[in-house]
Amino acid sequence: MNTLAEFIRVRKASILDEWLADVRHLPSAHVQPTEKICDHIPDFIDRLADAVEREDVGAVTMRGLPNLHAAVRVREGYDLRQVVAEYRSIRTVICRLYREQGDISEESRPKLKPINTMNAVLDTAIADAVDQYSVDQGKAREMFIGMLGHDLREPLGTIAFSANVLLERLDGLDARTRKSAARIAASAKRMESMIRDLLDFARGRLDGGFPIVPVPLEVRALVTETVDEIRHSNPDREIVCLARDASGAFDAQWDPDRVAQVMMNLLGNAIAHGRDPIVVRVEDRSEWMAIEVANMGEIPAAALPHLFLPFSPPDAERRHGSTPQEPERRRGHLGLGLYIVSEIATAHGGKAEAESGDGQTIFRVILPRIARPASRV
Repeated sequence: MNTLAEFIRVRKASILDEWLADVRHLPSAHVQPTEKICDHIPDFIDRLADAVEREDVGAVTMRGLPNLHAAVRVREGYDLRQVVAEYRSIRTVICRLYREQGDISEESRPKLKPINTMNAVLDTAIADAVDQYSVDQGKAREMFIGMLGHDLREPLGTIAFSANVLLERLDGLDARTRKSAARIAASAKRMESMIRDLLDFARGRLDGGFPIVPVPLEVRALVTETVDEIRHSNPDREIVCLARDASGAFDAQWDPDRVAQVMMNLLGNAIAHGRDPIVVRVEDRSEWMAIEVANMGEIPAAALPHLFLPFSPPDAERRHGSTPQEPERRRGHLGLGLYIVSEIATAHGGKAEAESGDGQTIFRVILPRIARPASRV
């Protein structure tokens, strides 16, 4: 007979009582009624006894209870440490009661082997709960980001429209009012870019990637047009585009709007963090093509691996110059621009990369001539 399994079944009520007294001290449990705190725990204890009896350390015996329990706890406001603390408390309570009331005489020591099984089962349960909690919390966060971005668009559109109406008036505006309207319009434009990045981030995470609509296009023309548009908006910066004179064949099948977004993000990144000149190149690599944006200044080596992660810390992005960037050049950036570049490249079946040295930084996007989302470089 498996003494520990029998003990768990017989002492189930005592285990639950002591466990409940223990976990009531968790911050999120203070306002919860007893039935909500216990939740799936009585069933979990039954499954635990079954697993100990069978010496089954896998997750099958648990029948998904840790995942279900973690999903409920997310909705009830528990953080990850509190969820883990609940499982650790089960182990502590059972071990304490078994030590005090169970059969642990010298001749029965070999029977304590099931404790190892119980610990292994609990470790598996904790891992399952942590995984499920992370998944559900991530989805909830990304859904919130998506809804927030969507809901902000309407009032922002009204602000931008009103500012532009004021700017289009040829009379009746003094210099101070016109300057204020121009600032409102510029701020609205920056905010629109931030909202677009948030929506792209949420859509990419929730739907499993960035959707693209590839069509035939000429890469040199697309890159040149995009650079001209950005150069027009930044007349004080030296932006050089060498795409028009690049040698090779540049017919491709890409999503033009998404590739233009890549260019805007890379150039915006260089303008915000780099020193002039900013140079844009394209290269024919047979079945692949590369788009490069280079600028003067270097990225610290420790920051390179983190550049394409979402919400990169500002310290990981600040680079290219010997002095910190001016506050104005930090505005309007959420740390999503380079992440979106990487995701769009992946959606086409390509990749994004960065290199820095000898006083220069280069961001490069490498895409197959015909977009093939299932492949990787």
